[in-house]
Amino acid sequence: MKKKVLFIGLFLIVTIAVSFQFSAKRNNLESLMLENIDALASGEWETTPRCTGSGSVDCPATHVKVYFVTGVYSLEDLN
Repeated sequence: MKKKVLFIGLFLIVTIAVSFQFSAKRNNLESLMLENIDALASGEWETTPRCTGSGSVDCPATHVKVYFVTGVYSLEDLN
């Protein structure tokens, strides 16, 4: 009888510990998703980009398909 009670007690402790662990992972993923949404929503252009030609690239200023987009933004600015 004591073994059954001990086994049930250990099972409950493990179940509670696992549920807290999944809860913490879920909160981390939610904050990461919110950060990604903020990053996608913020603009990358410091000035209005210049769009040239006619093609398949979306111009961020006019939302028209263009050939080439130029602006102040570069990958070096990320460092």
